Amino acid sequence: MQQKFTDNNGILIEYYSLNNEMSGVPLVIIPGAIVGAGDIVESIKSSCNIKTFVISIRGRGESSKPETGYSMNDQISDIESMIKVEGLNEFYLLGHSVGAGVSSGYAVKHPEHIKGLILGDYPPGYPKFNDAWAEKVKKNIEGVSENMLNGLVNESEKKYFKDDLAELNIKTLILKSDGEDSILPIELAQKINASLPNSKLVILINCGHEMFDEAPKLVFDEVKKFMGVV
Repeated sequence: MQQKFTDNNGILIEYYSLNNEMSGVPLVIIPGAIVGAGDIVESIKSSCNIKTFVISIRGRGESSKPETGYSMNDQISDIESMIKVEGLNEFYLLGHSVGAGVSSGYAVKHPEHIKGLILGDYPPGYPKFNDAWAEKVKKNIEGVSENMLNGLVNESEKKYFKDDLAELNIKTLILKSDGEDSILPIELAQKINASLPNSKLVILINCGHEMFDEAPKLVFDEVKKFMGVV
């Protein structure tokens, strides 16, 4: 496991490379709204055993935390910056929680790179963050960048990518946690699955929303099946 950085027009983007010696199409992971790569790599490193990259989008982890520049396109550009420096032509993209929204946006903008999209307990959309959300985060979680919170509140726009994904026929795996804290209601998960022509819905049993912490082996068993890794 190796921590790396790439420069995205003056913004340093942290990412981790796992199992880089392995061959095959790699997996790229985008964590949740306020989560950095370093927050999940220890939990997943013994279970993923495939070539994997985990990115800290700007404002998260040890990436730069500018005062502005938190639009969807800015965050997508952070992913693209890592993709270019690593020379990845195609890959599977897994987004967890709000990271699924960013990942969906990336897949729609750059479908030529996407071998498959994995939605981790979240629909293929992106929210409009508000002040109440930011205040709740600041109250309950220490060390979160205030620049990032303000940037997300000021620059986020609500988007939904389901129709775009359907039109592009992107192969999609929907991972729905069955815990009470799941953010993806079963009815919505089933509706999304029915709307996408090339998708599969998997229910993660005895797993809450924080799937990387609670059931990493279960998650990666399903991911590897989706990727066709034996």
